[in-house]
Amino acid sequence: MNRKKLMALLAAGIFSVVSINPTAVLAESAETESTTGEALAVPAGEAFVVDGDGADGEMSVSDDGTPIKKTAKASEMGMASEDSYSFPFMGLTAVLPDELKKQIDSSDVLMLSAEDWTEAFDGIKYAYLSWNKLTEEQKSEDVNLLGTGYDEWLDSIERIGTLGVYSTDVLDDLDALTGCKEHKELGSSADGNFKYYLSINTDAEKELTDEIEKIETTLTEMTPFNGQSSFEQPSAATSEADTVGTFETTDIDGNAYTEKVFSDYDLTLVNAFTTWCSPCVNEMPELEKLYEEMKEQGVGVVGMVLDTVGDDGSVNDETVKKAQVLKEKTGVTYPLLIPDSGFLNGRIQGLQSFPESFFVDKEGNIVGDPIMGSNDFDGWKEAVENQLAALKGE
Repeated sequence: MNRKKLMALLAAGIFSVVSINPTAVLAESAETESTTGEALAVPAGEAFVVDGDGADGEMSVSDDGTPIKKTAKASEMGMASEDSYSFPFMGLTAVLPDELKKQIDSSDVLMLSAEDWTEAFDGIKYAYLSWNKLTEEQKSEDVNLLGTGYDEWLDSIERIGTLGVYSTDVLDDLDALTGCKEHKELGSSADGNFKYYLSINTDAEKELTDEIEKIETTLTEMTPFNGQSSFEQPSAATSEADTVGTFETTDIDGNAYTEKVFSDYDLTLVNAFTTWCSPCVNEMPELEKLYEEMKEQGVGVVGMVLDTVGDDGSVNDETVKKAQVLKEKTGVTYPLLIPDSGFLNGRIQGLQSFPESFFVDKEGNIVGDPIMGSNDFDGWKEAVENQLAALKGE
């Protein structure tokens, strides 16, 4: 995989290209799935709830270890109305009717995005836009974005219709995925592997479904998948750096570190994560297990706690304390570093999905492809062994 950022993810089903950072929220929610099939797109391994503290996967914690809820107003979670939308990765452009745009502007209708990716994370299974009715009470509702909170909220609002692209492998599940029973086929991708549908919930108000049916669509060639969300515009990698450069920083306990942290091992797995990201936290014991088993084979692990540094480069002491709590609860012994001012020669700057991991050799060279999303022990061991073999030219 040749992406050095995201997942995006837009949140598949959570937010979109609008107000709140979708990839951030997405990663927090792990890989839960609502009854409408709206999967959160961060690829995650087996869930691991630390000490049972995380309720329904809520692994963000306060200083005393209690779970923290992250919420947002329902009316603020949708995509903004625009004259037209272009989604190159979906191979789709859409123009909404004026009345539907008015409904979106007033938050009477909420426009959301949803997507899911293949197990190997090498392409999409589906990606669609959905339109959902909000009551006045629902508009002001605080939606819990952690654990299953988002999915439960999504099930509580009325689906009107959807517009999307679907792999032929999931067409049998179209009703469940879209929450609709009536599907109008719009066409197929050039390779025949995807079909496009405009779907309607026949139980919704006819005045609203009529507006969905007025959406004008144009099918285009699908931009090849590169690890970004289907709802983003294609972009270049975050950093072209091929080394971590020279740096000085500390770990979350104040111990000094430089680029020499990588010289102790033939290969180091760098895991960039945030303290609020459930999949990130859930895999920390797996990474510790990997570290304990493979350090004698020349393999190190380094965690980069991205949210310990603010946008202005200052260290967030509260987040550092939270990271210290997580370290204690997960039992990790590998270094958890605060990003240096150069963000490892730019390699970890501007990341939009978490976790993201990559390999560094003992000379500080960035080697191999980045790994998006979390993993379990077996997955990480296989990835490390493959990279070790590549280093040795096997």
